[in-house]
Amino acid sequence: MPIDRRHVGRRYGPFRFEVGLEGVRDFVSATGGGVPGRVFSPPERHEQRPRDEEAARPSPRSAAVAPPTYAAVFAIQPFATAIADPELGVNVLRLVHGEQDFDFLEPVRPGDVLETTGVITRIQDRGNLDFLEVTTESRNQHGRVAVRGVWTAIIRN
Repeated sequence: MPIDRRHVGRRYGPFRFEVGLEGVRDFVSATGGGVPGRVFSPPERHEQRPRDEEAARPSPRSAAVAPPTYAAVFAIQPFATAIADPELGVNVLRLVHGEQDFDFLEPVRPGDVLETTGVITRIQDRGNLDFLEVTTESRNQHGRVAVRGVWTAIIRN
């Protein structure tokens, strides 16, 4: 059964997330080629600034900065909550993650405290497929938007 369009505008959050240096390091290692000192080292071409404060000092921001893909760690919560919302009736066994898109407005650094909110911005059915879109906004502890995201789920009916 198609998702009822009356849910467009439904809000989720805020969800609070504290960015830690160790978490950023682990993310970079997991997505970039290994766990330093534990299994094997990342390749030479690997970006060191998110992992090492000394390597970050000469950078324009003079501090470790999380890579852009790290946004998936904290910004996904409203999307995940929406697809699990029993009122929408989404069968997660018939769902695929269609796409995600980010706009980066502020760097994300260890020590940041982010609050992410989301809203269902589109529900559309095409044949036997439903498209559910959730737009998220993550604000840092200064109240500035760090990341905006658009997440799309495709559900077979």
